Amino acid sequence: MILPEPKASFQRLFNRLSVPYSRLVFSRLQRETRQDVAWIGPRAGERVLDVACGPGTLALELARCGCRVFACDLAEQMVARAHRAARARRCLPLRLAVADAEQLPLAAESFDLVTCAFSFPLFPSPQVALAEICRVMRHGGRMAVLEAVAPEDPAQSAALDRLEQLRSAGVRAHLPTLPELVSLCKAAGLSLVDATVSERRRRVEDWLSSSVVDGAESRRRLRKRLLATAKNDAAGLHLERRRGRWFFCAKVARFLWRK
Repeated sequence: MILPEPKASFQRLFNRLSVPYSRLVFSRLQRETRQDVAWIGPRAGERVLDVACGPGTLALELARCGCRVFACDLAEQMVARAHRAARARRCLPLRLAVADAEQLPLAAESFDLVTCAFSFPLFPSPQVALAEICRVMRHGGRMAVLEAVAPEDPAQSAALDRLEQLRSAGVRAHLPTLPELVSLCKAAGLSLVDATVSERRRRVEDWLSSSVVDGAESRRRLRKRLLATAKNDAAGLHLERRRGRWFFCAKVARFLWRK
């Protein structure tokens, strides 16, 4: 798949991240994923689309619930990782494909539920991706969005964006605030069914392990830049040290919308 910029940059980034990110989500976040799926409430037999599926964490859990799942991602290596995970778990009701969220190769009104986790900052045009999601979702269908959201303080939000850009070796992505994400979905004509917002503790070392900076020295500099924001909570991450390890809090919103 030949892509224009900035999509090509995102594809290269997540192809490089496929191995460390897969290790992280399957080793540290599996329980969290199951809790998120339980909150979504999928029904056995439903046709489900998981957009920007990454290594398949969410899609596999939805398939385990008895859903007929189609999952897609722009990064070929992420899809390859999802294939490996599906084979290892003998997950039969799961189909996978490399596809662009802004041009889904799927028929209109063909899914009961669409899920999208931690991906809206990576869409060059979130409005176009959301329009495509709405197109393939049947009338009365649901969309579940799980997303890390930025602080509403503009200075903290900008500082967080700068850190993420450093971690991704210059690939730009804007983490939305909670009001921005809500406005985006309401503008698409969706009705809010349920919502929760929570702070989830993350290890700083895990954040660093899913970066694409090269070399130990570059990683040390990135770690130093992150920890420097602990003073005055400059990036809104509530950094703290516990038992010799640094942690930060990711503010995660879960939304369930209806078409």
